[in-house]
Amino acid sequence: MNNEVLVVGSVAFDTIENANGRVKRVLGGAASYASVCASYFASPCVVAVVGTDFTDEDRAPFIKRKVNLAGLEVKKGKTFHWGGRYDKDFNTAVTQFTDLNVFQDFNPVLTEEQKNAKAVFLANIDPELQLSVLKQVKKPRLVACDTMNYWISSKKSALLEVVKRIDIFFLNETEARQLTGEYNLIKAGRMLLEKGVKYVVIKLGSNGAMLVSKKGIAQLPPYILEHVHDTTGAGDTFGGGFTGYLASLKNWNSLSAIKRAMMIGNVMASFTIESFSVERLASLTQRDINKRLKEYTSMLKF
Repeated sequence: MNNEVLVVGSVAFDTIENANGRVKRVLGGAASYASVCASYFASPCVVAVVGTDFTDEDRAPFIKRKVNLAGLEVKKGKTFHWGGRYDKDFNTAVTQFTDLNVFQDFNPVLTEEQKNAKAVFLANIDPELQLSVLKQVKKPRLVACDTMNYWISSKKSALLEVVKRIDIFFLNETEARQLTGEYNLIKAGRMLLEKGVKYVVIKLGSNGAMLVSKKGIAQLPPYILEHVHDTTGAGDTFGGGFTGYLASLKNWNSLSAIKRAMMIGNVMASFTIESFSVERLASLTQRDINKRLKEYTSMLKF
């Protein structure tokens, strides 16, 4: 299939506490949010590792959305488990614990079929693992990549090597400033373009997202919600929807396609933050998505 997306990253359990309550051991992980979201636009295949405690019930959202789990390795031990607490503003999570468990030795080895993937989304994992995947895939027509502050401070040179080899780079505003040493986000984006990436997409949380490219610059607001339930996974959802939509196009490499992908990423993230885990995200209809895209488009008109 031409619209397949290889999603490489973490499938995990999350324990989350915020103003709306507390949940224990719910499905989380960057690859979970990204692949479930991408499934509305493309055919995602997950490459990740879980422990023997990962049950059929935990797999249910993937099965429901027809996400290919052939690359989900099961190893003896426990699944990666993260715990965090949010303040009332939902902008920052305070990590309470990170139990890497079987994820500590994650080493993605692709099958022949996975090596031929047309699109690749490298979720937030060690940049050395991202490089290893990039060396295995043959001729993807689209490669997108996400990262986090931890990798910027601990493995910056490997991350910059990844940036040279990809088409789209997602990072948030703090990470853009940390990686480049430049406070102005447009200048920071341009510095990253000089490293070789085609499009830099800076996630601005409750302020939406900014695009910096040689073809143009844009900033889109978020889809505004009256009630936010939990923001965990919003950025991963954004990246998954963005990449999945582009993978569904014959020609993704245009400014209009990238802007539309940003719209879709923002709208899909708005569904994620309406519930804990992937609960809301995994139960959408095409009608739900189209309705919200229409509302978002009218919101942008004046």
